Amino acid sequence: MELELHEELQRYRKEVLDLSQGEAAERLNIGSSSLSNYERGKREIPSKMLRKFKEVYKIPTEEMNRIIYGEKAGEYTTDPLVLRESFEDEETTAIIKMLNDHPKLKRTLASLTYQTEKRKEKFASQVSSLYNYAQDW
Repeated sequence: MELELHEELQRYRKEVLDLSQGEAAERLNIGSSSLSNYERGKREIPSKMLRKFKEVYKIPTEEMNRIIYGEKAGEYTTDPLVLRESFEDEETTAIIKMLNDHPKLKRTLASLTYQTEKRKEKFASQVSSLYNYAQDW
């Protein structure tokens, strides 16, 4: 199967990371339309952005080289489940570090574990709204 670079990155996002385009765009700190243009091949992906894809998607160097150079196009050199687990493990490690670096945030989240599901959902919604507001600011 012969896939272009943009198709490989889209496939990696969907099949390995199981991220929506919106989630991925947010993590890459770009607009959804920009990511869509990259993934459809409507816009060339600059080398700086390729580095960001590698960093944010936690793509191992060997896998990134395969994607960039089209070696074994369409075939992962590592099992996709292993790649997803690695991505999730690194993400969890980063979250734990952030919580350890910010004890007030950690205490706030810890206190939520004793709250009702409805209250947890309301808190999550408020934090999400605050985050979106801060991004627009």
